[in-house]
Amino acid sequence: MSHVPTSSAPVLPRTTDGRYRPGAPGAPGTPARRRRPGALAALVSALMSMTAYCAGLAAHGTYPFGPSPRADNDLRHQYVPFHTQLWDLQHGAAHGDLLYNWQSGYGVGFLGDFFTYLANPFSWLVGLFPRDQSEFPVFLVSLFSMGLAAAAMTVFLGRLRPGSPWLRALISVGYALCGWNLAEGAIVPMWMWGLVALPLLAIAADWCLTGRRRVLGSLLVALCWYANFYTAAMATLAAALVLLLRLATADTDRPTRLRVLWRAATMTATGMLLAAPAIVVCALANAQAQPTDKYVVSVATPALGYLAMFLPGSIASPSAPNVFTGSLVLLLVLALPFQSRVPVRERIAWAALIVLTALSFVYTPTAKLWQGLALPHGAPFRESFVLSGFLAMAAWVCLARMPRPRALLGGAALLSLLLALTYDAQPVGGHALTGSLVGGAAVTGLLLLYARGRRRRARGAVVALLAVTVLAGATYSVYGLTDLLDPAKRGPARAQTMTELGLNVRRVLAPHEDWPATRTDPGPGVFVTNNDAMLLGTGGGSYYSSYITKETADALAGLGLGEAMGGRHLWPVRDPVLQALLGIGATVDVIDTDGARARDTTALPLVAVRPPGSDRAYGAPADSVWARRQAALGARVYEVPALTAQDPRRGLRLSPDTADPADARAVPAGNTFTAQCTPGARAFLHAPALRADVAAAGGASEGFYGDPPQRLAPLKELGTVPADGRFVFTVRTGEDGQSLPADALGCLDVPAFEQAVRTLRETGGAAVEAGGHSLTARLPKGSTGTAVVATTAPPGWTCSVDGGPARPPVSYQGLLGVPLGKGGADRIECAYTPPGLSAGLAGTGAGALALLGMAVAARLRGRRSSGRRSG
Repeated sequence: MSHVPTSSAPVLPRTTDGRYRPGAPGAPGTPARRRRPGALAALVSALMSMTAYCAGLAAHGTYPFGPSPRADNDLRHQYVPFHTQLWDLQHGAAHGDLLYNWQSGYGVGFLGDFFTYLANPFSWLVGLFPRDQSEFPVFLVSLFSMGLAAAAMTVFLGRLRPGSPWLRALISVGYALCGWNLAEGAIVPMWMWGLVALPLLAIAADWCLTGRRRVLGSLLVALCWYANFYTAAMATLAAALVLLLRLATADTDRPTRLRVLWRAATMTATGMLLAAPAIVVCALANAQAQPTDKYVVSVATPALGYLAMFLPGSIASPSAPNVFTGSLVLLLVLALPFQSRVPVRERIAWAALIVLTALSFVYTPTAKLWQGLALPHGAPFRESFVLSGFLAMAAWVCLARMPRPRALLGGAALLSLLLALTYDAQPVGGHALTGSLVGGAAVTGLLLLYARGRRRRARGAVVALLAVTVLAGATYSVYGLTDLLDPAKRGPARAQTMTELGLNVRRVLAPHEDWPATRTDPGPGVFVTNNDAMLLGTGGGSYYSSYITKETADALAGLGLGEAMGGRHLWPVRDPVLQALLGIGATVDVIDTDGARARDTTALPLVAVRPPGSDRAYGAPADSVWARRQAALGARVYEVPALTAQDPRRGLRLSPDTADPADARAVPAGNTFTAQCTPGARAFLHAPALRADVAAAGGASEGFYGDPPQRLAPLKELGTVPADGRFVFTVRTGEDGQSLPADALGCLDVPAFEQAVRTLRETGGAAVEAGGHSLTARLPKGSTGTAVVATTAPPGWTCSVDGGPARPPVSYQGLLGVPLGKGGADRIECAYTPPGLSAGLAGTGAGALALLGMAVAARLRGRRSSGRRSG
């Protein structure tokens, strides 16, 4: 067996002044043929990772290798639709641009969504495929990201410690297919860049140790923060911890350590400045979005359940950190304490890093630190890939110095103890137990053979067998988790996102498209996803994003729109008045699961002028949805009758306070109510907090699914008032504590409504030209009052009248209003600038100057060094 030095040595093959020793692996001037195996090993690691992932999906029959759908939850409802919007932007088919999205939520800012959901460089692949096959390039985003992560980790491990490139490639496969990836990352394509960012940032930190490539390192930092700032923050913290560990265990002096830390700090700051638009725009978008403090997420995790998550293929319910990295990595990490060829200081440092990081995930204050100072409302352990990366690094520290057999046997003993303690814990299913037993035994035996091997060919054969074992184990883990997480096990399997019904909706709405004069809207039925407007390429209200502003959510809810997820999911309009106010000229009626038809609706133009005083009260309760709608329309179109309970001794209560359905002034009421309205009027019910089924006499039942503050039921139509004017409806609910607002019923006078719309179109309608994030409207000559745009007024809009100074618009009953003044106006111009964009671009300019300074300084240092050598 070849001799391996056991004495303490610097972490890096460099001198104490931070420079490479001549001839060291990766050193400048090293012949290319000596570096080529490392590059090839990185490629092999990437191919193995992607092959194992695809093989595991194919074995289960999961998309794109079988009928089982892959798109579930947010992958279905957010990420695929956002990628179809990117396709539309690439092909010039979108209503809007990177700054503004006219199609969703009746107009919302888009740059924050782009940076959050679409900045992974692989996302741009979507434009190379047909639009109705967008789910496949979304799959490629995750697949290529994990391949790049494996390659980058292979490169970094070689800089962490010299050694066989093929062995570190196998360790990198475990990292790329870690539990976080398989359970969370692979179905959240933008997070997958975090898996890439950790080794890339660790490589940049390694350059800080040698004082080289500061410009390229800053660009790597910028790329990682631009591609996904959320996971980049976690990866940056992790790379900093690894850098501190390497400095603490290196044989170097304090001034050298301080110089390294200064390089790292300036490199990171410069990179973040370059990526400032993504960071600042998203930070402000998050600050202005609907608050999430109503959600409480616990990070408490049972000790044995947490330990079980280190076994390949384990999955916990409820969630626990998904940290497994395969049997090879696990065995080597457990063998590290017994690895006498690794200095004691290093062993203690890596063990402390792993243990403290693991504990930090389940302690709320430190968990918040990993998550950006606020726990998410969804999966609470999104930083788990960091610990998986640390495990891979520690495994390589152990393997690079080839552990003796007794160290491997010590690791195998600890693995056996771990299995004995956790085999019946909830996260350990049949797949995890089988994979851990077989994989652990196989890699232990093969590493023992490798450690005892003397001939190069024999060791090569063992490495080949080890590669087969790693590939098989990774494939089995993918298959096992895919099987456990199969959506079909939770209910009937859903089709892929782009269904035939969705395509039909897109086709039938196309002839009615008249943007920007009016909008089309798929309508209230969710055909496929929570972002149908983007998925189908139409317009409408369906919009699900973390960046819905409080102004937009509150304005639309105040006009009767339904919403879910605390206001982060807006629903399409269900009634004619709000359709008119929002400029919806056509919507869809579903015929059956195989077809749909479009119908024209009564709509105002995108911009219409309201005369002075038209928003006065029109007889409805001043703070009701009916009053706000009539004020926005400028006409009285609703009757709001008193409700009378037919069976007052039981059932629901009537409350006069719509904001607090449990108000103490409520009086006992029953389940059946009557109201007196004009015959022929259309009766609508607005009860956003109600959880019940409501039906008019002889009519179909309508479900109300209110659960404030998480979910508000939309205004819904119950039926037509009969000839005697007496409207009767019944509320059925199995829940106690329900109440009905006293002004819940509104009866729409259809002729009055249609006349109000005609009047506004004839006297106040404007000809509109809409740009990507702007609009220009030519008003009736000499218009006074307020020009109202059929969108909400979140921060970022500015408008000018007749070329005057640009000012923020006003909220006109929740819609965007532009006061025209008393002298009369002919034209308005409005433009949207995402809050924070100007500051972000200024940061990019500062970062570019800093980068230029680094390049100039490096050039001058190089010239001085050349001059000294020549002298």
